[in-house]
Amino acid sequence: MKGNGSITAGSSARALRLLVLLTAGWVAEACADTFVILSLVGDHLTVVNQRGQTGSHIDVNDYQVVSMAEPAFDDFAVRVADATIAKTRPDAGAVTLRAGDSSLYKVRDAWLDADVTGVADLVSIVKKQLPPLPDGHLLLITPYRDQPQLRTGSDSRGAGKVAGLGFYLDSVTRFVAKESAPGYLGVFANFQLILINLQTNAIEAHQRVVLGTTHPAAYGQDGTPWNALTSAQKARMLESLMKKGIEDKLPSMLSPRKP
Repeated sequence: MKGNGSITAGSSARALRLLVLLTAGWVAEACADTFVILSLVGDHLTVVNQRGQTGSHIDVNDYQVVSMAEPAFDDFAVRVADATIAKTRPDAGAVTLRAGDSSLYKVRDAWLDADVTGVADLVSIVKKQLPPLPDGHLLLITPYRDQPQLRTGSDSRGAGKVAGLGFYLDSVTRFVAKESAPGYLGVFANFQLILINLQTNAIEAHQRVVLGTTHPAAYGQDGTPWNALTSAQKARMLESLMKKGIEDKLPSMLSPRKP
């Protein structure tokens, strides 16, 4: 986004498997419950400029979508999910995937709200790239559209609705009456975890995550909301919200395998 700097996320030494590179060795080991993890939440960020309509039901915010050149946030999400599964279900196997097909993101956009009936189309695309998995489950991490919940010390802020990861710019609000600069930078993560049985295509569990933080504009050297955090801090905050949401919600979705 012009004038807003770059956003990067940390890299990992562990290579993520592409959909088309699943190995025969892994298939042979898939004798227990196997969780196939795919994140489709990190291909873009949304920057929201609030247009001062507190209390109004009419959304007049400006929304700008910034495409990500690398899937760093998706990679981060599947690593967190992988680690959470290993801790919660040590008896189960897990495979982390990276979307190599842009059509997956296009199908995803059809169900950003509560209705996930269209998920079957996406599952069909993924299953074509997978070997038969008698006890396989697909864990999808995808955007969810909702009002941002940007936490302050005493309440939450944010107007309009937005899906996925991004930032929220308010140039008016003062948290302290004598702050040198009005406004704040919000960081949000609105996504959902969907667990699907790969044999029946049935949705086995579904959890929504709506998290956010606020950072006063006065924190920035120039007093502008965008610069309340550095680029590195913005990336770390997005990762922190994703990590919290996955670690809080995923364990309850992982039912032990029935004998």
